[in-house]
Amino acid sequence: MERWFRVDLNQRPPTEARRSFNAFLTVVEQYPKSEYAHDARRRMVYLRNRLADYEIAVARYYVGRGAYVAAAQRAKVALEEFDGAPAVREALEIMILCYERMDLKELASKTRQMYRANYEGEAGERRIAPKRKWWKLWLAT
Repeated sequence: MERWFRVDLNQRPPTEARRSFNAFLTVVEQYPKSEYAHDARRRMVYLRNRLADYEIAVARYYVGRGAYVAAAQRAKVALEEFDGAPAVREALEIMILCYERMDLKELASKTRQMYRANYEGEAGERRIAPKRKWWKLWLAT
């Protein structure tokens, strides 16, 4: 249904996704040689990425609200719990932004070093900026 109606699952609480992940984990751990283990692993990767994307969506929301401590914590959760997910890169970027905004230069520097160590060969560091409200664009002129 999500595909038909183009629902962004990142904006929805991932309670059922966590339960599904744990169910697939049970299959992989208890029946590693079964015919379903390979499919369960693939689904676990998808669910891991979805859960990480949700954490990043919440962190982005907090950045937009100026709640940098909460945003950094959500990004840190995505980094620690969902290692290997594509959202980890954005988690590091959010952490750098939040640490800079909170004037925590040492943490920002360490996080930037970690970012460069992992993503050096790719396009440069992207900057995460809080989304501006459409009506504030008119007031800026």
